[in-house]
Amino acid sequence: MSLRNTESHYGKLTIIMHWLMAAMIIGMIVVGFVMDNMEDGDLKWKIYALHKATGVILLILALFRWYWTLSNKKLQPLESYSQLDIKLAHAGKWFLMLLILLMPVSGLIMSIAAGKSVNMFGLFTIPGLDEKNHQIAGLFHSVHEIAAWIISAVVGLHILFAFKHHWLSKDATLTRMLGKN
Repeated sequence: MSLRNTESHYGKLTIIMHWLMAAMIIGMIVVGFVMDNMEDGDLKWKIYALHKATGVILLILALFRWYWTLSNKKLQPLESYSQLDIKLAHAGKWFLMLLILLMPVSGLIMSIAAGKSVNMFGLFTIPGLDEKNHQIAGLFHSVHEIAAWIISAVVGLHILFAFKHHWLSKDATLTRMLGKN
């Protein structure tokens, strides 16, 4: 299997990024909703710190994923796909990729504007603003919260459609992303 995509197969790096980011995003969504409902305490703030640092890592991966997607060959649609399937898949992919950027960007801006630093696993710190901007922090908190619900729904639909293609349409959509076609 090639590192780069071909017209019929996803490359090794595309597949690895897809599954790594999928696991991270689903984990971040679950952790985000759980920590939002936790009582204040050391554990909650440690989880918040981990969530923020992981979000920055996801932002870097998302930016690389955009570059990789735009610089790689585009797979040809399967013959079984209708024009509507193709348009929906294309729109869904780019909407999901936009949300994957929006989540960490909104979280990072929210933290920085609130004057809260982001400790990157003890390696370095992204400092918060000395002069807090509660309006900006509040705005991006709302963006982050709403986007979390939207990305949850879009990820759910993405998984649902992958299973639909695999079990109902019986096409190679899912096996392509597993590297098995």
